[in-house]
Formats: sequence, structure tokens, C-alpha cells
Amino acid sequence: MRCNVCGADNLEGAAYCEDCGARLPMAAAQPTQEASQASVAPTPVSVAPVPTPAPPAEAAAPPLPPPLPTPPPVPAEPTPVAPAAGPTACPACGAQNLPGVAFCEDCGASLSDAPPSGAAVSPPVHYDAVPVTAPPITPTSTPMMHSSRPRLVHTSGREFPLEKDTILLGRRSPVDGIFPEVDLTDYDTDSYISRRHGRITRHEAGYVYEDLGSSNGSWVNGNKLQAHIQQPLGEGNSLRLGKTEMVVRLS
Repeated sequence: MRCNVCGADNLEGAAYCEDCGARLPMAAAQPTQEASQASVAPTPVSVAPVPTPAPPAEAAAPPLPPPLPTPPPVPAEPTPVAPAAGPTACPACGAQNLPGVAFCEDCGASLSDAPPSGAAVSPPVHYDAVPVTAPPITPTSTPMMHSSRPRLVHTSGREFPLEKDTILLGRRSPVDGIFPEVDLTDYDTDSYISRRHGRITRHEAGYVYEDLGSSNGSWVNGNKLQAHIQQPLGEGNSLRLGKTEMVVRLS
């Protein structure tokens, strides 16, 4: 730094000249500059607040679809009513049996595989069978005349003569070639009598009756008989097969 008085050079920052001792110009001006800088107060700078970004709004949920229309109720179908059970046809011999019977009352075959009521039943084919001509059926509307010969008298007045040594009682079956001497088919509408229900045998001592293992049994004077046990028949005895009643007349 140059002195204004003697022109000597001094170190930078010296306040007085090293040669003449005069006050150097920068040293004099420095207090003034520092005083001026001190007198000027810094002006505070206002900083505008930075706005905080608002969080993005959540996306609005899409509107719900309108509810579907409720379908009308479907009417329930009516429950079919089973037809009333009818007679059961035997698959072996074609005989009609009462509903609920497990075995055929005529031939003893099982009815578990029998066709439903009303179904056509084909008669069994007998390759060795010989055609049999059925005897004429006596009309039942006119009762037979009373006679002194041994006979069975039905409650309707119909008489069945006991002329042979062996007499079969039951219901006729042309398919099986069964034509009993005492044919009760027309009096047994509910099929309680078997095809071969019972047998009357003539001995020297008189007549005896034997049940041949029928499905619905036989009774003499209200007493049920055991199958294949001969029971003597007397004048006026009551003989019942299933639900069909007759009276024994021996004179």
C-alpha cells in the first residue's frame, strides 16, 4: 500500500506508513467502510411458504349395477298318484292272485317278478302238452234240481254231485289243463280258491276231504284243516274253501 505523504510502499493492511508514520488511506477509509456497513442493517428477506401439495383425491367408486329382477316362482308339478293295486298275474301259470300275495295260490311260484296289474301275460308254452277240450260249463243262473244222490250244495243253490271216487275242488285253468269236478270259478270272484284247492275221496266207510296245500285254507264246520290230512264228511257238514261255503248232502 502506497503512502500519500512519502510515497513509500507499505504492507497490505498496514494502518500507518513504515517510513513517515502517516496514516495510510485504506486504514482511514476502512473504519468508514466498516461503519457504513455496520450502519446498514440487513433487510430480512421474506420467504414465501412452499404450498404443500394436496394428496390426490381417491378415485370415486363406480356406481353399483341395478339389481336383477327376481324370476317368478316355478309352480311345482303335481305328484302322480299311483293307481290302485289290482290282481297280480303269476308269471309261471298266469293265474290271478290277490294283491300282496307273495306266492301263487295255484302253482306256488314266487310273485316277486310278476308283471304289474293290467299288463298282458303270455301263457307259458308247454311243448309236450296235449290240447284239452274244456267241457261245457253249466249256466249258474239256474240252480240244479235236488236229488237223493251225494252232493255239495252251494249257498246260491247250485249243486255239485259227488259221483266219482276222487273229486277235485278248485278253479278251472284251461292253460294248465285243470278242470275240477267241483268248479267254483264263477263263485270265487276274489280268487281265494286255488286251482287245486282240495279233494274228496269216496271210501267204503264214506267220504273224506283233504286240503291240497291251498293258499287260503279249508274249514269243516268252522274248524280249519291241516294240509294233506283227511277229514271225514258227514250229512249236513259245512265245507268252506277260502270264502266259499257249501253244505254236504249225502242223502
